[in-house]
Amino acid sequence: MVIVVGKWKGKLIRVAALIVVVVLFATALPRVAGVFYEKVPVFSGWMQDEHPTGNPMRVEQPQDVPTTEFNDTIDQFVIKLQNFYYKEQE
Repeated sequence: MVIVVGKWKGKLIRVAALIVVVVLFATALPRVAGVFYEKVPVFSGWMQDEHPTGNPMRVEQPQDVPTTEFNDTIDQFVIKLQNFYYKEQE
């Protein structure tokens, strides 16, 4: 069986050019990311393996911020709400 393709040289050149562009992009992307690794903080997180430790829900109160009555009221409300939720699950 013979398949006849018209203008096969032009199509072959287009496919070869596309392959060259894809290869160039694939080799340039890691190099560009490596250049920006030290300069842009967003890229530096991509290449690290992060394992956070501790309780993510625990927030320490800063020493220089005075506590207000509103903050104390909200804290008490959250504690009462947690107690209600845990009692409801039992």
